[in-house]
Amino acid sequence: MKIKQSYENIIFCVLTGVGAAVSFPKPGLFFLIWIAFTPLLTVLIKGRVKTSFFYALLSGFVFNAVGLYWLVAMLRFNTGSYVQAFAASCALWMYLALFWGAWGLFVSIAKKRFSSVWVLAVFGASLWVLLEYARTYFLTGFPWMLIGYSQYKFAEIIQIAEFTGVYGASFIIIFVNFLLSSWLMEAKSNKYVLAALGLIIALSVFGAWRLDKFKFFGDKEFSVSIIQPNIDQYKKWDDVYKEEILLTLETLAAAASKQKNDLVIWPETVLPDSVPFGRHSYLAANKIAQTTDALNIMGSSYSSGLGAIFNVSLAFSPRGNGYFAIHKKNHLVPFGEYVPFRKQLGAAFGVLNEMGDISKGGDAKVFKYKDIFAGSTICSENFFPNISRRFVLNGAKVLTNHTNDAWFFDTAAPHQHFIMNVFRAVENRKAALVCANSGISGIIEASGRIIVSTPSSEETFISGSFLQNDFLSFYTLRGDVFVKICAVITLLLFAVMLVI
Repeated sequence: MKIKQSYENIIFCVLTGVGAAVSFPKPGLFFLIWIAFTPLLTVLIKGRVKTSFFYALLSGFVFNAVGLYWLVAMLRFNTGSYVQAFAASCALWMYLALFWGAWGLFVSIAKKRFSSVWVLAVFGASLWVLLEYARTYFLTGFPWMLIGYSQYKFAEIIQIAEFTGVYGASFIIIFVNFLLSSWLMEAKSNKYVLAALGLIIALSVFGAWRLDKFKFFGDKEFSVSIIQPNIDQYKKWDDVYKEEILLTLETLAAAASKQKNDLVIWPETVLPDSVPFGRHSYLAANKIAQTTDALNIMGSSYSSGLGAIFNVSLAFSPRGNGYFAIHKKNHLVPFGEYVPFRKQLGAAFGVLNEMGDISKGGDAKVFKYKDIFAGSTICSENFFPNISRRFVLNGAKVLTNHTNDAWFFDTAAPHQHFIMNVFRAVENRKAALVCANSGISGIIEASGRIIVSTPSSEETFISGSFLQNDFLSFYTLRGDVFVKICAVITLLLFAVMLVI
């Protein structure tokens, strides 16, 4: 009997992991997340405390393995070894699963202390938020696939991010799953399912009002072209392809110039040289800005002349006198832009010894040209809400994100990366213009609606318009107050658990 129950529990845990993972793109079945945790919660609530960590860990591992499957192909490209790529991927999936395991353990303990479903749901949802926040920043952070991000299509429900950030959406999802799992286990009572539906409807009505308020929101409209050159990853830093790359950029610039733009944005490290000493690329960038007759924001590597290399975005005016402003990337990707614990890890993964380290910036420079005030995040900087907040607090009226997702090939990863920009737009109530080397690129308005987006792995450009505004949202001004509230709730209920 115990063996049969263990098998059933394992199946339930796998169902949660898979259901939660496929809520994200691709395939993006976002509605499944609202019920995905009920199998795991059934196991945790009915089961024993000593097995709860294992079962939640299993769900977390499946969730991350299914959702982040693309890590294997990406790491294989970088290491040249399927064995090393799979081992490193499993290590990351297991690390991320530890947060699930810890959550499951404490939820199981809380179930033994609290008889109230409402209290347990509040505790479980608050603790989940704290663990997601920890995952966002601990050990440089990896906030990929926070469950709130799955709701980027549910435009009404995500409007709460203006006050809570993405963590508010995560809280509601977990809270509703608690209510639904309790309803399933207490079939005679409909109060929990009615409460869950009532909460979703109430938040959707509120969200519809905020969504309507921030549609076409702003005081002045500007035209923009977003260039997606789709440069193959193996070509980007090979001098043999330098001329080919620059010709592609100039051809796309000439096509975009017909749109009479105010702004043209380009991907991360789109130039094949480090500026300003890579004169060929630098002169080409100047020429492109003149050709498009617009403010151009271009990604590049940047040499300080003192040995330091930075990942930067550069603002070029059409006057042809070089870049007039620079933003140096604040948050670097471990194993992509620098190697942590190089000495220890280099012994096991020899390819790491061949990688150089990028230097870290610390600015939040707003690019100001005529009436445009752009805050430019580079690649993974859009993972971190506080970086976008700093730009807006410094005067940005529109957000841009420049990335190179060619590392991920034609997988779910570029889609998963793109949707984070939806929340940065809602949190700060600023339009977000996203430019990726191979996609996904697009225009997102302050309401979080995706106005237009590109397919992945295609050379193209899109043109459209965006609105700027001076509005400062609650989240922009106050940051992660909601997370702090969840921390207080969790600590208070944990203290109660210790004394009852």
